[in-house]
Amino acid sequence: MSAGNGCQPQALTKPTFGETEAAELVARVFGLKVAWIRPLPSYDDQNFHVRVSRNEDLAEDADEYVLKITNSEDSQEPDLIEAQTQAMMFLSAEGFPSATPYLTKDGNIMSLESGGERSHGPGNTKYMVRLLSYLPGTPLARIATNAQIFYEIGKLAASLDKALAERFHHPSVKSLHRSQFIWNLANIPLLDQYIYALGQNEYRAIVEQVIEQFKGKVIPKLSSFRACINHGDLNDHNILVDSSSDSLENPQYRVSGILDFGDMSYGYYVFEVAIVIMYMMVESSDPLHVGGHVLAGFESVVPLTEEERGALFLLVSGRFAQSLVIAAHTALRYPENTEYLMTTAKTGWKRLVAMVEVGQAAVEEMWFEAARAYADPMAA
Repeated sequence: MSAGNGCQPQALTKPTFGETEAAELVARVFGLKVAWIRPLPSYDDQNFHVRVSRNEDLAEDADEYVLKITNSEDSQEPDLIEAQTQAMMFLSAEGFPSATPYLTKDGNIMSLESGGERSHGPGNTKYMVRLLSYLPGTPLARIATNAQIFYEIGKLAASLDKALAERFHHPSVKSLHRSQFIWNLANIPLLDQYIYALGQNEYRAIVEQVIEQFKGKVIPKLSSFRACINHGDLNDHNILVDSSSDSLENPQYRVSGILDFGDMSYGYYVFEVAIVIMYMMVESSDPLHVGGHVLAGFESVVPLTEEERGALFLLVSGRFAQSLVIAAHTALRYPENTEYLMTTAKTGWKRLVAMVEVGQAAVEEMWFEAARAYADPMAA
């Protein structure tokens, strides 16, 4: 759920292509005939689920894709979109369930196109367009989550970051140094300029407290954290799963798809695990205990240092603050998309308040004790 590469998310224009216009785009740019096309929910890009027919005489000879039309601001940074797409291709080749692009008629992975200006003027705005393979599976948001899937997602997040940090060397990778990117966890202080969007929200003081603690306790320690490339948005709508067992009482799941690399940036391993913990807490029936299972999975691949562990609570709190503030700000600009934008806010405020009320020491004890139980079941 990107909000542009700079600290001015209000500067972007979300595409507004209609279904007919999007279908024509697929035909013109990719040379494919659309059998049907449906809009998909999105934050500030525009996505369509597309089914194309390869052979007019054989209806079953068809493929499914996601047409991704990037917002106007990010579309001005082709190197950034190149890096994201190359990372997806790299991860797919490494065995991760990541989408891959269908090439344009010119043999490129993306194309800069105009259009989609129903509500924004004469159609001069350019948007980067890609056609990505459609991944199977059910969004994590639609299943009853459990400790097993939290562990698996934590393990996946660490494995993904580790692979990118150690083996992804495409020239475009330098564009992932997004120093003012509003969704990078290092940039929690930038929330000061958007907090007005909360109005007189009764929880605003909590967000202000989180921001100030972050400035004082996390920012000075950033140089001691281990750097890597973060996916940055492993939420329960960007992770697809399918069942790996037939048990209805104790279902086992595996990740079948990783979506939306639009928030990729250079960051730190501890950022990724904090982001995952935050999003897994949102819909969990036992939110405060989620962190231990995610942390155990993550540390089975990349154990955290003591300093990284010590920042985890404030990093998770900071991600809640980011999500709540930026969503409120973006909803003011795109009120027609408020329901989707405020998805996290429905329970996010409750989760953040619960964390603050229970306190850092008690929450960390829950997380670290649960993580220890995976490493040493006898000790637990």
